[in-house]
Amino acid sequence: MADNYVENHYNDYLKQKARKEAARRHRQHQYLEAYRKRLMQQKKEQENQQG
Repeated sequence: MADNYVENHYNDYLKQKARKEAARRHRQHQYLEAYRKRLMQQKKEQENQQG
């Protein structure tokens, strides 16, 4: 009984840890995409100013 209890809690912990890591990676990807878009927009603005 006690072994199952501990194992279940540990498995729940690992699942929660994996969900948090997936959420962190998703946020990081969103920030990176937004940054790339800003860079492209700035590059286009600079080209328009020069040309």
